[in-house]
Amino acid sequence: MKRNLHSFGLHWWMVALTLVLLGLVAAFVDLKPVVDENFFFSTSDPEFRQSQKIDRLFPSPPELILAVSSRDISSPRYLARIEKLTREIESLDSVGKVKSLTVGPKNFEDAAASPFWSRLLIAPDRKSSNIIVFVEGKETGKTVTRLEQIMHEFDAEDFRIHMAGAPYVVEMIRRNLAHDFVAFSLTAFVLFGVTMAAMFRSVRILLGMLATCTSAVLLTLLLQSFFGKKIGVLTVNLGTIVFVVALSHLVYMTFNWQTLASRKGKDSRDLAAAARRMTFPASFWSMVCASLGFASLLIVQAKPLRELGFGGVLGTVVALICAYLMYPPFLRVAVPRESKLVEAEPPPAFWSRRFGLLSLGAILITGALAFGLTKINTDPSLLDYFKPHEQLREGLEYVDRSGGSNPLTLVVSAADKSKLNTDAAFADMWSLQHALEENKNVGAVISLPTLLAEGDRAPFSFFLSYEKLLQIMSEPKHARIADSFVTRDRTEAVFLLRMIEAGREEHRVEVVDELRGIARKHGFKVSLVGGIYYLQGRLAHLVASSLVEGLVWLNVFFIVIAVVVARSIRGALAMIVSLSLVPLSLLGGIGWLHVPMDVISSPATNVCIGIAIDSMIHLVFGVRRAQRQGKKGWDAWIAGRQEQWRGIVYSDVVIAVGFGIFVLSNFPPTQRFGLLVLAGCIIDIVANLFVLPLLGGAPIGKLFNRNVRSQRA
Repeated sequence: MKRNLHSFGLHWWMVALTLVLLGLVAAFVDLKPVVDENFFFSTSDPEFRQSQKIDRLFPSPPELILAVSSRDISSPRYLARIEKLTREIESLDSVGKVKSLTVGPKNFEDAAASPFWSRLLIAPDRKSSNIIVFVEGKETGKTVTRLEQIMHEFDAEDFRIHMAGAPYVVEMIRRNLAHDFVAFSLTAFVLFGVTMAAMFRSVRILLGMLATCTSAVLLTLLLQSFFGKKIGVLTVNLGTIVFVVALSHLVYMTFNWQTLASRKGKDSRDLAAAARRMTFPASFWSMVCASLGFASLLIVQAKPLRELGFGGVLGTVVALICAYLMYPPFLRVAVPRESKLVEAEPPPAFWSRRFGLLSLGAILITGALAFGLTKINTDPSLLDYFKPHEQLREGLEYVDRSGGSNPLTLVVSAADKSKLNTDAAFADMWSLQHALEENKNVGAVISLPTLLAEGDRAPFSFFLSYEKLLQIMSEPKHARIADSFVTRDRTEAVFLLRMIEAGREEHRVEVVDELRGIARKHGFKVSLVGGIYYLQGRLAHLVASSLVEGLVWLNVFFIVIAVVVARSIRGALAMIVSLSLVPLSLLGGIGWLHVPMDVISSPATNVCIGIAIDSMIHLVFGVRRAQRQGKKGWDAWIAGRQEQWRGIVYSDVVIAVGFGIFVLSNFPPTQRFGLLVLAGCIIDIVANLFVLPLLGGAPIGKLFNRNVRSQRA
């Protein structure tokens, strides 16, 4: 009686611990996702340093583009509304300066005739004009919100306003992530609970699972905050990942607990401790493999992937600790019950079949899908981050058609290192300007030659040298505009490009290399490259390489672990082949279906591999227990599969239900993340319950017999 009271009290202490952790997270952890224009890389990365150097050489604040369309952009009515809209925007405290048809050029005719203003403010089809908003400070999200309100006030049938620009895109991504973080995390939590309640029919088990998994998530968030890590573009889903990792340990422990109850009787007092001992070795090796999978992300340059790697390693360790310290007290006070799901379970004889044709089909399909690996698009369009036929996407598409939506900065110098303030240099830069504009991936281009050409239009400018024009345009009364286009020693100049995202076939890095080649052809060297376009291209390259390198290193580590766990060459090879079905099927299918593999959805592969390894190791440990009981060969695999299939199937079902809710998101990267995990759970069940036993234990030469004689006791 004393022991029962102690157990009862201990599990309530675990609930109290969860509430304490919840209070600590609410008090000390900032749960708002941090997404800014530099979220791609950390301050120590070479690509980020290039962008910083460009900002120092050519200081210019972030800019937003408002494309305002109308039937006649030269009409007095349109220009009057542009002037009023410009004044309204200028009144915002966070806005530094604004350029439009009414602020900058003398009038519409002057803007249309100007080589500089026409490129900056007027769309090629003359169906819209741009308002360029230069934002001051780091709180660009508040500026975007206020601009949206102003746009709503001014928007009319013949005065449509569309917004683009890096601060706007970043703010939209942040909003979507924040919405999904709250809405779908809570929804997934409820679905996890409902599914577990239906499976185990025990309030105490349900309470224990929710308390344990929630504590694992909260403790991970606290430790992340302690180490100075904030919720980022990828770690926004870390809480769900940690919840699932912890839940997987609990599902296997609970089914082992039920299995032991059927063998020893429900009244046995040491069921919880025995289930913990039975499950821990497999859980430990699963944690090791999952940690190695996340640790492989720590060596890549991309900041979001490194953050996920750190958080993933931390979360998997915390999940194991919470699972084995917090959950057993709940098992000690619970009573094993069989749910109604048992009535629909297959009979024991079902698991004695080899399923050769099914396994062969899975292997052949995976082989065919693997050819799609070369078709994976890890560098999707900026437009693919948002749903088609919605106002946000349509606005970006309009700006994209009207001169490009993604900024790219090229810093060039003469191949012979000569100065750029001469007539010859001006002529060469004009040739480069036209060549860049002719590239199909390039929209509007603003550069030093367009600025000098504008200066040439001033009265009596033919008396002035280009150096004198630059000096005049470097004066405060001209807003020091020349300093934003050429260095003070006149050896480096900047070309500001707006890149077109729609219809892009090459990777961004390839496009940039193509532009470098154009510059070389015209006698210039591209010394620095910056802008969101280039950073996204570099990030896409790193995502692709991390998929390959991460899988390679994970396989290397897993080969060693597979040999240790399986304790036979055949078993280890079977584990390796079965595990390979998951990434090859997922990534190959993505390639064939042309699903964009963006940086936010790419970690789904790591999650799926972790799920597959977890199931695989639990099954192999079940086989080893059967071998210790005297079963050999195929009979041991039959026994192991009969013992562990519930944990494999039901844990994958719970995971699929939880992540499947992300499919309902309005943010395509989150949708893709959920779909990939959902597909991975299905592949995992086939790989571990059918392919692995066939390859690991069926007699060679009889792999595809439908039935087998069993020697089970």
